[in-house]
Amino acid sequence: MMRNAMMAIGVLGTVLLAGPRGRCEETHAAPAILEPDRTVLVEQQAWGAFNWASFDQDKIVSWAGYQYTVYWATDRVLTVARRCLESDQVQRIRLESYRLAAGFPEGQQNNGHRNTVLGISPGDGRLHLSWDHHANDLNYTRSRAGWITDPPDSIDVADFEPRQAVAPGAPQRVTYPRFFNSADETLYFFYRSGGSGAGNIALFQYDHASGQWDMISDRLFGQEGVYAPWDNSTSRNAYMHDLLFDGTGRLHITWVYREASRSWASNHDLHYAFSDDRGRSWKNNAGRLIADTRQGQRIVLDSPGIAVYEIPVFSWLMNQCAMTLDSRNRPHVATYHMAEPFRPDHLEHNPPADQQHRLNYYHYWRDEHGDWHRSQPLPLPMPRRRPMIVAAPDDTMIIYFTTNEGFQAHVARAADQWSRWQTVRLTGPDLTVNDATKPDRRLLRDQNILSFTVDPRGQKPGRGMAIVDFDVQRLLEALDP
Repeated sequence: MMRNAMMAIGVLGTVLLAGPRGRCEETHAAPAILEPDRTVLVEQQAWGAFNWASFDQDKIVSWAGYQYTVYWATDRVLTVARRCLESDQVQRIRLESYRLAAGFPEGQQNNGHRNTVLGISPGDGRLHLSWDHHANDLNYTRSRAGWITDPPDSIDVADFEPRQAVAPGAPQRVTYPRFFNSADETLYFFYRSGGSGAGNIALFQYDHASGQWDMISDRLFGQEGVYAPWDNSTSRNAYMHDLLFDGTGRLHITWVYREASRSWASNHDLHYAFSDDRGRSWKNNAGRLIADTRQGQRIVLDSPGIAVYEIPVFSWLMNQCAMTLDSRNRPHVATYHMAEPFRPDHLEHNPPADQQHRLNYYHYWRDEHGDWHRSQPLPLPMPRRRPMIVAAPDDTMIIYFTTNEGFQAHVARAADQWSRWQTVRLTGPDLTVNDATKPDRRLLRDQNILSFTVDPRGQKPGRGMAIVDFDVQRLLEALDP
């Protein structure tokens, strides 16, 4: 199924957002709907509880004329789909041996942590899969060699190996697995071991020549340190945004710390570090060495120079949102929180419903001198959902997100130092998701196409799976000058 649209967008109005220094930012709202250039149906019915999460760093990837995604079918069977980018023909295979929360207590099937991710290693032509985790043993498998680089006419379940370990001694109690690639397409794997508020980060590198994984670190972050603003907390968990390599080989990470699992009110501060040796050693925002994993060192709360923007506890800062890099390798982060802390009389996991209107999206970015900047508040429609952020070739920032009325995007140009934001409606309510949905990073880089998975059933009962494509140039041409 395909849909093509070439609708121009007009500007409905301007909202002036006053800054703390008297500066104003403009946010424009567009009444018309851009509509996808293509909408490709993958499966009419899919698992209804979830198939999207902000921690899916790679959920949809392209290589050699095909696009791949992974999801739970309506009967909770792990399913891989392959789309031909030329014809939009979709093929699916069901990995019947891998079912959502098999062997776990009733109710785990609705646990949104238990999602699916994929990655590729072009060096040996494999597709890699990981699925169904919330502090349980690792689930991982991969295709046969050459499956993505010399793609068969038809895909088959026999193309996949049995479930297997990634490396000897790899820690278990796994949550939030992610695959990501360096500029030379070396594949990396990351996950949390342990629980919220007291978890460790494991990081692996894949060697395509041997087909083996090398564990870079089983504890990239340490839990230690005393955080006075949260009752002198002595243990915490680093919640990552995205982990991204730039074109020079530098690996950038941004994160927030959570001090307590019971509430994201304990999240605090934007943190940043980078590595120039593929994750072995880490430097702070000023370029000073703070941890060498080969010496058993870890990034900890008290590592100097890692907190780059103060966001206090009770700001209800959301964890695991999004990061992108622009053409000059500058990190940009999209997240949400309150402008001022709000401490309720009784602490719950979420802020009180009558206070959630105080939450707004924010754009943070690092300049060439290492200084970090923040936008003024950007509208966050209710019910709240995490944002994604991508950079256009001219470094225009596109923060896209889902609402009950479909997808929208806040967009700002680099020429304005990302200070003048316009809001674009990308779809109507027939296309939505129940969380964040990650982009196909290669299709964006190589063809300037913003492509991501959606639910084609919109507000109808049940869930499905589809892929939408937006020509980024068409989106930019629809903006106000």
